[in-house]
Amino acid sequence: MSDPHNTSAIPAGTEVRAYDGSLLGSVREVHPHYLLVGQEGEHNDLEVPVHSILGFEGGVLRVSVNRSSVTEVDDVETAHRMGQE
Repeated sequence: MSDPHNTSAIPAGTEVRAYDGSLLGSVREVHPHYLLVGQEGEHNDLEVPVHSILGFEGGVLRVSVNRSSVTEVDDVETAHRMGQE
């Protein structure tokens, strides 16, 4: 990926690694300013800002934030607000 902030090149399911190397999860949804990242079996997803993307290599997306610095999103509440119940 030549422009790490070009979100159109990020497929759903891409593994996302935090700055400290820990697994944040995989991309569930791609939005213009953030990625919705989740882990299998966990209720809350994470909202990872697009500007935090460092690079994409070997099928792994690396970001400049750690789990403690991203916003948790309750996916059930999100679905409710969007009328997807």
